[in-house]
Amino acid sequence: MKELLIIIRRFVPPYKKYLALNIIFNILAAFLTLFSFAVVIPILRMLFGIDQMNYTHIAWENGSFKEVFFNNFYYYTQEMITTYGPSITLAALAALLVVMTGLKTGATFLSSYFIIPMRSGIVRDIRNYMYDKIVRLPISYFTDARKGDVMARMTGDVAEIENSIMSSLDMFFKNPVMIIACLTMMIIMSWQLTLFVLVLIPMAGLVMGRVGKRLKRQSLEAQNQWGLLMSNIEETLGGLRIIKAFNAEDKVKARFHAGNQVFYKISNRIARRQSLAHPMSEFLGTITIAIVLWFGGTLIIDHRSSMEAPDFIYYMIIFYSIINPAKELSKSVYA
Repeated sequence: MKELLIIIRRFVPPYKKYLALNIIFNILAAFLTLFSFAVVIPILRMLFGIDQMNYTHIAWENGSFKEVFFNNFYYYTQEMITTYGPSITLAALAALLVVMTGLKTGATFLSSYFIIPMRSGIVRDIRNYMYDKIVRLPISYFTDARKGDVMARMTGDVAEIENSIMSSLDMFFKNPVMIIACLTMMIIMSWQLTLFVLVLIPMAGLVMGRVGKRLKRQSLEAQNQWGLLMSNIEETLGGLRIIKAFNAEDKVKARFHAGNQVFYKISNRIARRQSLAHPMSEFLGTITIAIVLWFGGTLIIDHRSSMEAPDFIYYMIIFYSIINPAKELSKSVYA
């Protein structure tokens, strides 16, 4: 995380416009995610007889925004049920859910659309910076350094940044916005249950963090080994005449094969640990959901919570909406 923040501070400022647009559309997508599923609550409450109140229309100046908004929303829903029947009302609310989800996916696309120039531009700037640095270095540096290692930094290491850090930038800026928005709504609905959730989530994060630290060490070993392989190839190509003159083909082949075997083993360890990320995060997320479902359901059954069943369903939908961003955020840290 420290290295990522260094890269962001150093290379992101020229692309502040794209970053600002990305954050704006991420906030809009989070807002639409929360309120697209909110339409489920009134239809559940009214269709299944939980809410027997008769709502009347309230003018906007006669109450707070939240009270007037929800009251009038329930009022119009109630009027539709009376006029058109429950089935048509359900279809209309389902259509509203589809429209809001369409707006949400559009906002999500635009957030990714505006982050792409920043990702590509940072990689371009890093490559330009490294080439300029190589040109500025004194001749004495190249007498000690291996040219293959320098080439590995220009190719493999920059590609590693592009594939890992830069591809994780959109997740790094998108997921925290979604998580904060969902947690805020969860606190508004039930601070007791959300406090319980906030105790559970870091416990799952600790397990993921331990795996991530192992990955970081192994990735460094792999990059160093790749630099040695590139140096080996460069030395072989530069000294091929000498190798053939002294009949040293078998020796250099054995040396390269040994180094390549080491790289193969390290790559296998990294790939296996990376493949563990998604199943582990999904399993830990399911455990967390199951515990919250039990704890929250117990609070409602024992009447120790102000929430009712439809509200708890909406609460669980919001909580489930946190799981995927949390998993993506953990994968971003992995990368």
